[in-house]
Amino acid sequence: MTLCSFACGLLALAAGSHGSQLEAPVRVQVGDKPIDVEIGHAAPLFVDFDGDGLCDLLVGQFGDGKLRIYKNVGDARAPKFADFQWFVADGKEGTIPAS
Repeated sequence: MTLCSFACGLLALAAGSHGSQLEAPVRVQVGDKPIDVEIGHAAPLFVDFDGDGLCDLLVGQFGDGKLRIYKNVGDARAPKFADFQWFVADGKEGTIPAS
């Protein structure tokens, strides 16, 4: 998955950009492999999902509406993401309806 640093402020801040200039796209990886979302129209969001003070990556998927959670196992300046886990609520995989 390639993300523009404008769309994900975390990467722009990590790269040390200033002003409103866009940085080159950055390929987000898990380990040494790029994140691959098999269904198109991914909707990424950087947010501290687990309350540890680090921005994790949430990726919503078009189709079945599942949410992938990639936890940041690095730090704020050098994020590293663990392989994804599906978002679970009340013991079931959480989904977001398309309509």
